[in-house]
Amino acid sequence: MQLTKEQRIFIVVNFLDSNSIQHVQELFQERFPERNSPSKVTIWKNVREYKTEGTSLNLSKGRSGRKSTERAPENVEIVHQTLLANPDISSRKNGLGINDTI
Repeated sequence: MQLTKEQRIFIVVNFLDSNSIQHVQELFQERFPERNSPSKVTIWKNVREYKTEGTSLNLSKGRSGRKSTERAPENVEIVHQTLLANPDISSRKNGLGINDTI
């Protein structure tokens, strides 16, 4: 389970104050008793991310997964015209290689 924003902030602030992973783990367990304390690696990763990126929040959220294909008006029109010209060929096959035709 991912850490919440509040938990990530708690980890970074308390580590920067104490510079002790064990102390952060103890404080975390007191503050969030329903959750296991984060591992040393989790604490280090959050602190390192904060020091390098200025935040320990998940920066890749919303950027992960498959990239969306380009839906420029020109490409939409090319696919539309190709579908009209070749109605027996699937739209997926018709859409392949669009960049080669522009």
